[in-house]
Amino acid sequence: SCAACLAGHPSPSHAFANAVDEAKKYADKPKRRGSPPKDLGLQTRTTEGTDGDAITSKRLRTCDGNPNCFSTTGDALLEDRQQYGVDYFLAPWMPSPEDESDPLAAIQSVMATYEPGQGGIDGGGFALIEKQGTHYLYYQFEAMKKGYIDDVEFAATDDTKGVQVRSASRVGVTDFGVNAVRLNYIAQRLRASRGWSIEEITPETHRDYWIAANEAREATFDADRR
Repeated sequence: SCAACLAGHPSPSHAFANAVDEAKKYADKPKRRGSPPKDLGLQTRTTEGTDGDAITSKRLRTCDGNPNCFSTTGDALLEDRQQYGVDYFLAPWMPSPEDESDPLAAIQSVMATYEPGQGGIDGGGFALIEKQGTHYLYYQFEAMKKGYIDDVEFAATDDTKGVQVRSASRVGVTDFGVNAVRLNYIAQRLRASRGWSIEEITPETHRDYWIAANEAREATFDADRR
């Protein structure tokens, strides 16, 4: 569980230290940071396998079905996941042979080069909130204008293959594509610089998510998601 780290690291009253310069313009504007789920972190969770049998293991939180979240934790069958809303499921991120012994160290190295504002998102910056040994990383990302906080987790355990991933918004229904843009950016860096195998989040892999994101984008005049 990450309850202790959440209690020890409240959301900042201003943007994170690595926020883009433009974030200063919005420092005094009302923010909608929301509250993190109470069950973040690696916990014992149960999902359904392809044959309907319960699968129980230490995993990250799943998603609630709104088009603002992705997770490697979910029921095996698409029709089971879609009972709750749009499909959010991701295959685990597979490290290169060189990174298999400590994959989260590779992620932390790549995250150190993450650029707030890339893709028009995360202009409020980000921070590593909690690290637990070699098996868990928890980051927070902030939107520049309205201060939305997204919770992003990575986990590696002995009983699951690959790296578990979760990226989710705390408030709202759609995220305007922010979580996909963020994960795709990190994944591309891991593929290009370290040879990882990670599937990109596209309209082909997550159709309903992107329909909601694009409809929301078209309904607002503000193209800047930072």
